[in-house]
Amino acid sequence: MVKQKIEIKKVQLSFLDEIYEIEKENFKVCWSKEFIHFNIQLPEYIRKFYVAVDSENNKIVGYIICWVSGNFAHIYNISVKKEYQNCGIGSYLIKYLIEDLKKDGVTSVTLEVRKSNTKAIHLYKKYRFVEVKVLPKFYPDGEDAIYMMKEIS
Repeated sequence: MVKQKIEIKKVQLSFLDEIYEIEKENFKVCWSKEFIHFNIQLPEYIRKFYVAVDSENNKIVGYIICWVSGNFAHIYNISVKKEYQNCGIGSYLIKYLIEDLKKDGVTSVTLEVRKSNTKAIHLYKKYRFVEVKVLPKFYPDGEDAIYMMKEIS
């Protein structure tokens, strides 16, 4: 359950610095600021990019991004500021995205997750993502990824 008053908003270029800080805080190998900027500027019919904002201080506390192609979507990134983790914000972002994808006629969504990221795997399984296969040495540091998929109905 979300403890703070969290609002989901569409990404804006003015959010770039805050998103990048969350990215650096949470990932061993993170996206560059330039790549995040590129994703923000993509047309909305290609990507869905949402941020979670703490309404009390107007700070971005998390984000989710996926790319869409026809009735298929792929989640590329989801991240929540460390101090806001375990408060339901990741769940809120996933639920919001899935409902939005459903409205657009998307029927399946996929993602990759580090094999060692058991908290994230548990979260995805909670939303009925299923493990499809292991992707050996998927990440630059050699760690395997688990490829997961969810059917949307």
